[in-house]
Amino acid sequence: MIDKGRFFVPGPTEVRPEVLDALRRPMIFHRHKEMEELMRRVTARLGAVFGTRRPVHVLTGSGTSAMELAIRNGTKRRVLAVIHGDFGERFARMAEACGREVVRLTAEPGGVVPLEQVRQALVRGGFDAVTATHSETATGVLGDIKVIGEMVRELGGDDVLLLVDAVSAAGATPIDADAWELDAVVSASQKALALPPGLAFAAVSERFVARARTLRDRGVYLDVLRYEEFAGKFQSPTTPAVSLLFALDKQLADIEQETLAARFARHLAMTAVCTAFVSRAEAAGLGVSLLAGPGRYSPSVTCIRSDRSGEILKGMREQGYELGGGQPPLAKTTFRIGHMGDHTVTGVEAMLGVLDRVLRNL
Repeated sequence: MIDKGRFFVPGPTEVRPEVLDALRRPMIFHRHKEMEELMRRVTARLGAVFGTRRPVHVLTGSGTSAMELAIRNGTKRRVLAVIHGDFGERFARMAEACGREVVRLTAEPGGVVPLEQVRQALVRGGFDAVTATHSETATGVLGDIKVIGEMVRELGGDDVLLLVDAVSAAGATPIDADAWELDAVVSASQKALALPPGLAFAAVSERFVARARTLRDRGVYLDVLRYEEFAGKFQSPTTPAVSLLFALDKQLADIEQETLAARFARHLAMTAVCTAFVSRAEAAGLGVSLLAGPGRYSPSVTCIRSDRSGEILKGMREQGYELGGGQPPLAKTTFRIGHMGDHTVTGVEAMLGVLDRVLRNL
């Protein structure tokens, strides 16, 4: 068992005891007024995280469920997939599994798709939606969602929707869904919001809802029109994970007290500490290097190249620290540090001190 403050997996992330305690509250009926008051509080605070005045729908499911909601309700026939890593590729495969034609723009490992390539693809046209990942958990890369949004609106108008995977971005970096004119921004509880797994979130635009009304294969559980209907009553269309909602309520109140600005600054500071450490370790010949390029570092995940990643993970585990392995196709050549949620700069520095010793003893 990993002690508190030593769990640096890039999701699920560590959860504070105070948040876990909220899970122990007595159960309430999900159609009771008390639940409506809970959903009212949660919805208002989630709006600030996602940068929207519209309801943020809460799903009982993983982030993948919210991604599929985006595909089933927001795409018609042909999708442009902007891929910065394995989770961007997952978004593309999901669209194909739902019967959509997908055109991929795929970045080199650790890079981003050049914006000019995105522009050229949109100019050629023929798409009804674009998928993109804000913070790519697999590679530790941060995409420029704001600029992609500007391109989609300029070249696609209201006919092309932008669907954004913000699973490891929401709560770690600014998102302004309304101002950036994003049509679906989806995330999950177990990343930068520092909650147990089991909740997913979907902030959707009025354009997105209008598109959904034209589609017949929305399914049932992921039908955004049902979520829209029940959001007006501050309820969930199906039985929600009530205990997780208690934890969400507690965490969002604490985030509000910290302030989002302070939370974002703390995430940037943790990223800076990690990237500076890896740069020093590389210069010292310790066999590691950063995967992401300068100016593209994710605020929640640092991905590190090493041919001895398995040994490093084992060595850290023996010292009581849990880091994350790499994602395909980099599973054997990278490892990842998840510095998100309620982790602190001090805690990250302590972990890096141990990592330094492990690297020197390999």
